[in-house]
Amino acid sequence: MDTENEKKITKLAKFRLGVKKWSRRGKWVIPILVVAAVAIYFISHRSESNGLPVTTTKVERQDMEQTVVANGRLDAVTKQEFFAPVDSILMDLSVKVGDAVKKGQNLGRLDTLGLQRDLEEANADLAAKKAALAKARAVNDQIDLKHKETQYSQAKKHYERVKSLYDQGAVTAEDLESAETEYVGAEKEYLEASALIGEKATESEVSSLQAQVDLAEQEVAQADERVKLASFIANGDGVVLFVGAEKGSQVQEGTRLIVVGNTDALEVTANVNEMDAGSLKKGQPVKIECAVLPEKEFTGEVSRVSNAAITSDNQGNEGVSLPVTVKLTGDTAGLKLGFTVDLLITTMKEENLLTIPVEAIVSQEETKMVYVVENGTARKRNIRTALGNELYDVVISGLKEGEEIILNPPPELQDGQKVLVSPEQKTSSR
Repeated sequence: MDTENEKKITKLAKFRLGVKKWSRRGKWVIPILVVAAVAIYFISHRSESNGLPVTTTKVERQDMEQTVVANGRLDAVTKQEFFAPVDSILMDLSVKVGDAVKKGQNLGRLDTLGLQRDLEEANADLAAKKAALAKARAVNDQIDLKHKETQYSQAKKHYERVKSLYDQGAVTAEDLESAETEYVGAEKEYLEASALIGEKATESEVSSLQAQVDLAEQEVAQADERVKLASFIANGDGVVLFVGAEKGSQVQEGTRLIVVGNTDALEVTANVNEMDAGSLKKGQPVKIECAVLPEKEFTGEVSRVSNAAITSDNQGNEGVSLPVTVKLTGDTAGLKLGFTVDLLITTMKEENLLTIPVEAIVSQEETKMVYVVENGTARKRNIRTALGNELYDVVISGLKEGEEIILNPPPELQDGQKVLVSPEQKTSSR
């Protein structure tokens, strides 16, 4: 007995001696392994008995709004642009960029002496061609021979009848003289018309003269327009946005010289990222803010969505965007052309929609599905949704209001698996 005790004491002493020889870190290995084993057992036992821990939310109805953010610079909806109608000299220029102008104000003019001379020559040529056409038409009007012949024949018969009656004493000498005078006049007109028949202007000649008159009228109109375009008159109140030449400089035909923007109507053209552009439509409402006027909010609506995207290169990064134009509505007091503004475009705003958080949706190829919690068990269910906003999608089919669904389903979650929804893990939809 004493021998067995001595052996046990000897083994314990050897173990203690061995432990003393371990390093300080080595002495912690065994406790850590023990704790880990206990934890693994506890978690495994808990999972088997209570289910996989998950976070859930309810399917609920809510109002939803989808927006797109962009920015751009204010511009005039309508502009008046002045171009040089011919090669000329800019004789006068009374405005510069940024000047406010009034309707009817003279902004400048070109050298008009040569243009006035061209207009006078065009008018003279038109007058000559009109005279030639009038003469040709007058000849045609006088040689209606058939009409003159009919009148002559009737006058002759009337005279012969009256003369016969006069010989019988049935009419007076005055009646005979009157019939004779009518007969002689009709005969004269008929003979003159017959003589003029050789001078008749043909239909083709009249048409040719008419074409020459039409062309001359066009030349007069163009010459007159060039004279008017050589003087730059503002057709409305506005601000000068561009000046393309200096007073006294030679300008070529077609050169843009002055641009005036009408401040009564403003718009913004912004480039929207292609990822957000698919939901943009004409007529959508827009909230507008300007850093210069932080206390005010302006309104507008989408007036144009471009049918073609543009590509831009920003420090080596190629980006694709879609130009969108927003016209301001309502009060625009305080805003000036060229100000930078921020746009918040509402692309969708609907009420009482059935929604779910996007993080509850699992996409498998072309199918979307969620896990619905039923009596502590996860049930896989296929659904159909429509695009909502950044946080929620709209349920079309597959779910009902109030059903409980799992958020961010764990990869190991299986259909029919038990799940554990702790009270502190539950979330509520907005």
